[in-house]
Amino acid sequence: MKPAHPRRPARPLLVIGWDAATPELVEPWMADGTLPHLATLARRGTSCRLRSLIHPLSPAAWTSAFTGLNPGRHGVWDFGQRVPGSYEMEPAGAHLRSGATLWDVAGECGLRSVVINVPLSSPATEVKGLFVPGVGAASLEGATRPRSLAARIEEEVPGYRIDANAWAHLDPAAFLAEVEAMAVARAALAERLLVSERPDLMVCVFVSPDRIQHAFWKQVCLPWSPPDRASWRFADAVRDCYRQLDSALGRLLEAAGPDAAVLVVSDHGFGDLDGDLFLNGALEEMGLLTVRRPPRRLVDRLLRRPAPGASLADVDWPRTRAFSAGLFGNIWLNLRGREPRGQVEPGPEAEELLDRITDRLLELRAPDRGPLVRAVFRGADLFWGDRCEAAPDLVVVPTDYRYMTRAGREIGPPGQLVAEPAVRHTGNHRMDGILVAGGPGVAGGHNPGLQRLLDLTPTALALLGIEVPRGLDGRPMTDLLSCEVGWTDELPWREPGGRAPDNAALASQLEGLGYLARGDGPEVRDLL
Repeated sequence: MKPAHPRRPARPLLVIGWDAATPELVEPWMADGTLPHLATLARRGTSCRLRSLIHPLSPAAWTSAFTGLNPGRHGVWDFGQRVPGSYEMEPAGAHLRSGATLWDVAGECGLRSVVINVPLSSPATEVKGLFVPGVGAASLEGATRPRSLAARIEEEVPGYRIDANAWAHLDPAAFLAEVEAMAVARAALAERLLVSERPDLMVCVFVSPDRIQHAFWKQVCLPWSPPDRASWRFADAVRDCYRQLDSALGRLLEAAGPDAAVLVVSDHGFGDLDGDLFLNGALEEMGLLTVRRPPRRLVDRLLRRPAPGASLADVDWPRTRAFSAGLFGNIWLNLRGREPRGQVEPGPEAEELLDRITDRLLELRAPDRGPLVRAVFRGADLFWGDRCEAAPDLVVVPTDYRYMTRAGREIGPPGQLVAEPAVRHTGNHRMDGILVAGGPGVAGGHNPGLQRLLDLTPTALALLGIEVPRGLDGRPMTDLLSCEVGWTDELPWREPGGRAPDNAALASQLEGLGYLARGDGPEVRDLL
């Protein structure tokens, strides 16, 4: 790899992630003065909506954003991923990732990077610069690059933490204080390293919008909320979170100076969550999945207590032809030659079964009688590449993602398709996030229209003055660029490797974030 413009001095680039920042909030709040620094950046440059991946889930979305590859090539799909040749799951992380990251490519071209808090970016390869892990790492110790950076952070930014445990507190005030403190420390570290290191590339992801919106989306005041929400003590929690990030952005823009290009991006948007979805219930109803359930006690029947749920450890695999696992909506066939106790023959039998499952899922109705499922895709149609063997056979998209499957709670009581969320979530992800861009190389004065998250890394390379590999799946967002784009046939690459995250630590982290349900029914024995 070489710079596209060797005679042009490298201009610094800031990529600031606001995890789950949604255009339905950002657009009106930029207009009414709530987010003055973001609005100023947009006036200097441009803003638009940013289409995420199916599913709009952080592990795949951020990994695609920072590699320019679809999950079928980089191999990261979910927080937990199936172990090939088994029914077990393993924690996802950069040890499973194929391909080079944005900061890998920048380093090959001689540029220094500071990378802070990118989800599932750990364990890191050697970085030309500094690396601080995000969710997926249990602690800073042993995960920063260089390793001595952890001690420096502890000394200079005491109280810095990778994430906040959303469900450790029953008191909303304690939870909000923890998330706010996390964001304050993250901003302080980013500003300190930006000033002291003067990197060519800084990437920093703030996750607080995602954490607070999951918890309080239906309770807080939003631009369209009814007036009675304003009386709640924490009605402004989401707005205050965005204001805090806007203030941090202002300080980073000032520290970076006018020569820096800036991209503020989110990996997905946000909206209402109505409940958890049991796709395995539909498969059980179709006679395609058999669960070993304990017999109900007479007293439970007489008192009309609901039957307990089950876990994937309770599946009778020799009598099962299809099953669902993981987050948001994924189905696999129990395929001969792929699963250890496969029951479905590859070829016409499998194809007929996939069609039958698709037809049935599209007939399902939510409690309001609307369609429960908006679309069902073949994994082979959505993804491409050498890692596609890990893709689900069917990718199920709930209508507006108002319902979601939840790891550890994939099987509900007999005959039940939906239920209240297993954790106190009231909001869930949506497909469209945000992009606000400004500075040298960014064309201003027009709306570039909907862009793709997959195109973030090629766009960033163009702004850095680095040739864009033609072998990436993403392409530069030429509608918002004023700089020249150089191209190369060389494709930087990294093979998967490194030590896997600690299973227990990651399970605890995911449970705290609400993505893994434990303690609400049988013990989760087969996930993480």
